Amino acid sequence: MKKLTGKLGHAKQFGLCALASFAFTGSVVFMTVSAVGNTDAIDSKLQDITHVLNAKYYGEIDATSLEEGVYRGFVAGVGDPYTSYFTPDEFTEFMESASGIYAGIGVQMTLDKSDNSIQIVEVFKGSPAEKVGILPKDKIVGAAGTEINGDDFDTVPDIIKGPEGTNVLVDIYRPSDNTTHTFDIMRENVIYPSVEVKMLEGFDDIGYIELRSFEELTYSQLVSGIESLEADGAKGLILDLRNNPGGLLHIVEQIVDEFLSEGIIVSVGIGDKAEPTFADKKINDIPLVVIVNEQSASASEVLAGALKDHGRAKLVGSRTFGKGIVQTILPLIDSSALKVTTSEYYTPSGICIQGIGIEPDYPVELTADLLIKAELTFDEDVQLQKAVEVLSEQM
Repeated sequence: MKKLTGKLGHAKQFGLCALASFAFTGSVVFMTVSAVGNTDAIDSKLQDITHVLNAKYYGEIDATSLEEGVYRGFVAGVGDPYTSYFTPDEFTEFMESASGIYAGIGVQMTLDKSDNSIQIVEVFKGSPAEKVGILPKDKIVGAAGTEINGDDFDTVPDIIKGPEGTNVLVDIYRPSDNTTHTFDIMRENVIYPSVEVKMLEGFDDIGYIELRSFEELTYSQLVSGIESLEADGAKGLILDLRNNPGGLLHIVEQIVDEFLSEGIIVSVGIGDKAEPTFADKKINDIPLVVIVNEQSASASEVLAGALKDHGRAKLVGSRTFGKGIVQTILPLIDSSALKVTTSEYYTPSGICIQGIGIEPDYPVELTADLLIKAELTFDEDVQLQKAVEVLSEQM
């Protein structure tokens, strides 16, 4: 496949592993503000503000936080929600997220609003958490000697993650036995499973693939998953992109190339200067249906758009998010970084889906009460039911 540099993403999912939303181009830039403003005037005003704060603010001021806030606000002044500033620590965390590997205990969590608690929704296979006996639906109520509730959702990863080979005490409330358990867990390098595969229950020849994000390891995980499903007798595949926020452009290009033998995968650039990437691998021609929803964004839309435009797969579900722009990560000399919107992308049919999204071939909406459920049964999941119906007609 002919590759084109550039990265995509929409949102960050929270867990004890953070999912990549954008990616690193590999370039280092030295930035000044002289091209975008009067630096003397900016410096003078900052000095005035500093003087007022030092003289009047009643509390203590963290000089580092104040400085980082200047940079963050300065970049935010661009007015683009996808262009932002990363502190050195945030940039390190981002790069870890994009790799799909982190040192921790190996769980995915969610905020349970019913009681403002942090609930574990998945325990990764082979992870430290699985080894000590932590289970899905357990709730994290403490870690490293600190009590935890839903208000701590964003900071829990920082408490529990740590260097490989170190230990952390995690307090778990288990609703099934109404007991709180304390686990002494040794952190290990954990691979985030961005791809989940299984034979669809009740169907002997339909494989189901949930694609959660597009990280460095996603393509290899997907290929291995397809091979295992075909070995188990799958004659058709359902690719579920619902709630997939995006990720790395070069990874989604590889995945599209797995299903297309020729033609444009995506074009990236501005207007008529957009440069296409072409498929050129041997095609996997297994029948394929893709499920999307309003949270299928960015790289997910690249995949859905390419497969739809080339007639390779039918789309089932609801209109996608509509993010048709590309971000590039530009590291700065002090190990911080900028995430900057640098271009648009276009589907093979030449459409930029920014603010528009992609309309499925078979629109199927979930009712409001089902949209808020963490998991759906097959009988409840009318989008999955329709995907099975459409796929069965192709097989």
